[in-house]
Amino acid sequence: MAALDEPGLAGLPQKDFVVITPYLVDPAGAKRVNIGDGFILDSALKLIGARPVKAISSRLPISEDDLALINASKLVLVAGANTLKTDFQIAPNFTPQLLDRIAVPVALCGIGHFGIEAATARPLDAPSQAIVREILQRFPFASVRCDASAAYLTASVPDLADQVLMTSCPVVFPVDGLDAGFARKDRYGQLVVTITDRDALPPQLRLLELAAHAFQAERKALALHQDYNHASLWDFARRLGYEVFTAPDYGAFLDLYRRTDLHVGNRLHAHLKCLSFGARSFLTPFDLRQAFFAQSLDFPLVKSIPFAEFDDYDFARVGARLRPAAARMARFTDAVNAVLDR
Repeated sequence: MAALDEPGLAGLPQKDFVVITPYLVDPAGAKRVNIGDGFILDSALKLIGARPVKAISSRLPISEDDLALINASKLVLVAGANTLKTDFQIAPNFTPQLLDRIAVPVALCGIGHFGIEAATARPLDAPSQAIVREILQRFPFASVRCDASAAYLTASVPDLADQVLMTSCPVVFPVDGLDAGFARKDRYGQLVVTITDRDALPPQLRLLELAAHAFQAERKALALHQDYNHASLWDFARRLGYEVFTAPDYGAFLDLYRRTDLHVGNRLHAHLKCLSFGARSFLTPFDLRQAFFAQSLDFPLVKSIPFAEFDDYDFARVGARLRPAAARMARFTDAVNAVLDR
């Protein structure tokens, strides 16, 4: 239950549902906690307005104890993330046969395109289609996070297209009562740069150099959502004047971004969280997911610095795209609460 101990969730009423989230990982395993998954969990629960009876990991097989708890509840909420690929997987053992043993509705919230072309070159396979069809038989909607995610899912089950809602990602919605107004400043209080240090690190180092010289800021921080203990990266960043920010839980990162008035980098959920706070944020490419969100929410991808839209981009464009997505998200969360409040 540690994932549900954040102060922002403590005030929510508890309702009778179970959430499945990739934020929870096996402490004995090799998979590292991804802070972005924590942001998804946090925002999804705040949008619904309730805490579950339990959070279980999508990284681990669903146990018999988990199954019993699920079947004693009213609903399962699947909170993100990169699950839409040919072999769609909610948990390692989430087969059509397991779904047959689940007696309650399953609500897919903010699920998204896997982001790698090789994994999505073909539509959902037959078992995956069977799972999606059964889920949408029990619950009226599936919430997906971008237009490409909607297109991939509806191409696989075209007859269910009316039940697929492009709600955007829960993280982009203002659930914390903070709006900084996207203020442009000659000197920022805090610049945060994010990179993905699990892979392709050398080409990302240039971003740290360019951002350090492109902006005036009282404080500069390199935020690592999955810290792979690259000592040379830490040393490189510190020589450029960055503090290196890591923490074991997503709440510390929420506090970091609340104090941030400028973000640049390729961690998608850092970008979306900053947008939700009204902080100026600019996303750089890494895989297909960044491009898909840029298309879906009408913001630029920073492919080189200097970049004219650092000064010229109108963040009202994101707001214009979010308004219809917010209406669809409300349809989804209303449907969740209709089940929970019976």
